Amino acid sequence: MPRPRHLRALLVTALLGGLTAGACGPPSPEDEAEDREAIQAFLEEYLPRMAEAYRTGEVETLDPYAAQKEQQEIATMVRELAKGGEVLAPELESVQVEDITVWNEVNAYVTTVEVWDIRTFASGTERVVREQLAQPNRVKYQLKRDGGRWRVFWREIERTYE
Repeated sequence: MPRPRHLRALLVTALLGGLTAGACGPPSPEDEAEDREAIQAFLEEYLPRMAEAYRTGEVETLDPYAAQKEQQEIATMVRELAKGGEVLAPELESVQVEDITVWNEVNAYVTTVEVWDIRTFASGTERVVREQLAQPNRVKYQLKRDGGRWRVFWREIERTYE
């Protein structure tokens, strides 16, 4: 027969185990709706800032929104374009979240359809070198929740519709 102190410890362990097991189950429809709304709002805030980072080359302004790895990817692309005498000036027309998979409450895979007006200028001028208006792209993201806020860990254009 367990002693009362051990019995109390067993009850606390069982109770905490039950609470933890419930928290690890599938997300409720309300949680899914909240995540979808939060991620949609986050992307609507992030993407214009990402576009501005491409235009200005000031990638560090993405610190609150993108992990270092993602910022480095953008900085590399900005440098490559600059070597060719070009500046990318994307402008977001719309973003629609297609699919979200959230796990462990802090990780998410997201698929979006984004429509962009993309102009490439000759560096230091207003001369358009290339232009693609209303270009829809299917984009995959990996997001991580950091301090209650989502951040882009990884972004990849899966498909461009022309």
